[in-house]
Amino acid sequence: NGSKNLTNKRKLCEIITTMCNEFVNLECSVIASDPQVKMEWMLPDLSVVEDVTDKIHISENGQLVILNATLSDSGVYHCIVRTKAGVDLMPLRLTIKERSLSPTAFNGEKITVERGNTFSLPCEVTSAHPSHTIWYLPRNQVLLPTQQTRRAEVMENGTLVVRRLTLEDAGEYSCLASNLYGADMVTHIVEVRGEKASERTKVQTEKEHPILTVALEEGEGSGGDFQEIVRPFSTQLPEKVGSSAYCLLHKQPSARKLC
Repeated sequence: NGSKNLTNKRKLCEIITTMCNEFVNLECSVIASDPQVKMEWMLPDLSVVEDVTDKIHISENGQLVILNATLSDSGVYHCIVRTKAGVDLMPLRLTIKERSLSPTAFNGEKITVERGNTFSLPCEVTSAHPSHTIWYLPRNQVLLPTQQTRRAEVMENGTLVVRRLTLEDAGEYSCLASNLYGADMVTHIVEVRGEKASERTKVQTEKEHPILTVALEEGEGSGGDFQEIVRPFSTQLPEKVGSSAYCLLHKQPSARKLC
């Protein structure tokens, strides 16, 4: 039997789970002893990929690439390996999932705070067990966990605390939580009520400090002067799909079981 020259766990199916709108790379792990091997991909509808489209193509190393995966791309794909010795198939089950976000997580909150007061914002996102939290503040500045300035700090649980609020502190506050499987973000709008800027100019020597343009106070996680980092996405929240579901980057480790 020519198939003995092909190495593949035929009874097992690789399971790949990812979220919608992600790029998917399906790799054929069949190993052929014949160097003159021809590799093809069969889609869930049993059609064989022949031409490059704006949705699917085969890379130079034989991977099947799916751009902007949608729920309809879910199904069992087959890697077809043809050699002079025979033909072998490797099934891969692709599951595309969507995640629904609560109104609070997607829209965030509009918060009004009196000038001079202290406010705190918890990092409440849909990512389960985030391992890393970053806060993006007005004027494209960033604050990491356990870092602090004269007026702002991120607590160990990811909550942002800003003290002695000024009018310049008004704007967008975005929390980005990430783990090994992906990331999620929530954005809040903060308004500051108080005296007008014209009234504050009478005391030129008491100009209020922006939150993050000062040197960090030494402490756990500070490590010197704070670096300004541009927000990676200008409040680009997860893309809406349908009426209530949103696509987020989230990839689970692949598994193997019977298809």
